[in-house]
Amino acid sequence: MSDQIPPDGVRSSASTAPVFNAPAAVLAVIAVLVAVHVLLFILGEGWQVWSLYALALNPVRFTDPGFPMPAGAAYWSPFTYMLLHGDWMHLTFNSLWLLVFGTPVARYLGSPRFLLVCLAAGLVGALASIALHWGQMVFVIGASGAVSGLLAAAIPLMYGKRVMGGARPLTFSEFLASPRALMFTAIWLALTLFSGAAGWTGNSFMSEGGIAWEAHLGGFVGGLLAFYALAPRARAPAPKL
Repeated sequence: MSDQIPPDGVRSSASTAPVFNAPAAVLAVIAVLVAVHVLLFILGEGWQVWSLYALALNPVRFTDPGFPMPAGAAYWSPFTYMLLHGDWMHLTFNSLWLLVFGTPVARYLGSPRFLLVCLAAGLVGALASIALHWGQMVFVIGASGAVSGLLAAAIPLMYGKRVMGGARPLTFSEFLASPRALMFTAIWLALTLFSGAAGWTGNSFMSEGGIAWEAHLGGFVGGLLAFYALAPRARAPAPKL
C-alpha cells in the first residue's frame, strides 16, 4: 500500500482500508517503542536508570549545570523522552492509541509527514512541560505527547465534510466552528486534566508517578497545528476510520 499522495491530491481506495491494516510507518514507530522497552527490560535496572539521565526529559537540565547527564542531552531529550515508557501498561496504551489515531493520519498525510506530526507534537509537549516546570527535578517520559498530537490531527479527518467521492478534512475555521469536533476536544481536555490531577510522570521504572498532562496538552496543540501546516492544499478525501 502506497503512502504517496497522488498528484491531484486525491487518495485511492486503499486509504479507506480498515484501521488494523495500519500503514508501515505506524507499525514501525510502535516497533521502535517496543524494541527500546524490551532492550532496557533485558539490560536491567542499571541501564534503565542510565536511560533516564541520558534520554528522559527533565526541566532541571536547563537550569542546573551540575545535573548528571551526557553532554548534549538537553538538546536531544525533548525528542528522545518519547522512546521511554514506565511499564508495560504505559507502553501498551500508548501503542494502541498510536495505532488508532496514527493510522488515519498516516494514510492521509503519508509516512514522512506523519512522522513530522509525531515529532512536532512531542517537541511542543516537551516545551510545555519545560515551561510549566522550569528548573524542577522531575523525569518526563513516554510517547503520550506525540499520541495526543495524532489524536488532534485525526479530529479534522473524523469529522470531515462530505464531498463527492468521499470526505475531506475540516479546514481550521471549520474545526473551530464544528460542534462535534469541539465537543470531542472538550471531552478529551476534561479527561486529560482530570487524570493529570494525580501528579507528574516520575521515575518510570519504579511503577510510580502520574500523568504528564502538560505534555499531553502541548502535544495536542502541536499535532493540530502540524497537521494543518502539512496537510495537502488540495481538498483530498479523508480516509474512513
